[in-house]
Amino acid sequence: MRAAHASGIFEYSTLYIMKRNRKKISRQEAVYRVALAGISAAVALLMVWLGVVVKFSTVAFFIAAAVALMVPLSQKYYLSSVLAYVVSAGLSFLVAGDVFSVMGYVVYFGPMAIISGAMLNHKDKIKWWVQLIVKIVYINGALALLYFVCHNIVLDSSIIDKVQYWMIALFGTAILVAIDYALQFIYKRIAILVGKALRKNDRHRKSESEKKDSDDFDEETRPDGDSPFDEFSDDYPRDNNESNEEKGNKGDGNVDCDNENDGANDK
Repeated sequence: MRAAHASGIFEYSTLYIMKRNRKKISRQEAVYRVALAGISAAVALLMVWLGVVVKFSTVAFFIAAAVALMVPLSQKYYLSSVLAYVVSAGLSFLVAGDVFSVMGYVVYFGPMAIISGAMLNHKDKIKWWVQLIVKIVYINGALALLYFVCHNIVLDSSIIDKVQYWMIALFGTAILVAIDYALQFIYKRIAILVGKALRKNDRHRKSESEKKDSDDFDEETRPDGDSPFDEFSDDYPRDNNESNEEKGNKGDGNVDCDNENDGANDK
C-alpha cells in the first residue's frame, strides 16, 4: 500500500515537473521551424544531387549541403535540422544512381554540420579542445568507414592504390578540420543573417496587427450612421446638447428670480 502511494506521488511529481519545464512554442515559431526544415532539406538534397552529377566538385557541393543544414541549427532548431538531414539523406539514395556516391554526405558532412553547430551553440559549456578532440575522433571514424566499408574516398583510384590508409587519415583529418573551421565562420554569419530576417518579419507582422487593431478601434468609436459626417448634419441627435441647454436656461431663470427677491428685500 505504501509502495503504491509512493509510486503515485512520484508519478504526480514527475508530471508536474515536466509541465513546469516544458517550453511553450508559439504558433509563429512552429511555422518558422517547419519552414526552415523544409527549405534546408530541399537545398541540401539539391546540393547532394549536384555533387553526384558534377564529379569534380563533389566535396564543394557536399559542403554546401552541410551549410544548408546549419540554417535551422543557427536558431537552435535542433529537431528541424535533424529532420532536414534525415529527409535529404534518405531521398539522396533515391536520386543518386550509386548509393555509395552519396555516402560522403550521409556519413560525414551532414552529421558533422549538426555536431559542429550544436557545439557552437554551447561553446560556453564545452571547451574548444574538447570540441576538437570529438571532431578528430569522428573524422577518423568516418574516414575509416568510407575507406574500408564504402570504398568511396574522394580521390582518384590511381592515387588510392599508391598511398596507404594512415596517410589518407593524416592528411584527411587536417583538411577536414580546416574545412570545419571555415564552416564555423559561415555558421556565425548565418546565425546573424537568419536572426535579423526572422526579427524583421516579426516586427512587420506586429505592425500589421497593431494597424488592424487601430482600424477596428476606429470603426467601433465611429458615430452611428451611414456617413462619418452625420454628426455635423441637422438630423444627428443632440440629446446631450439640448439637455445641457435646458439646464443652462433653468440656471439663468433661477438667477433672475434670486435677483428679483433681493430687490424686493431692499425695498
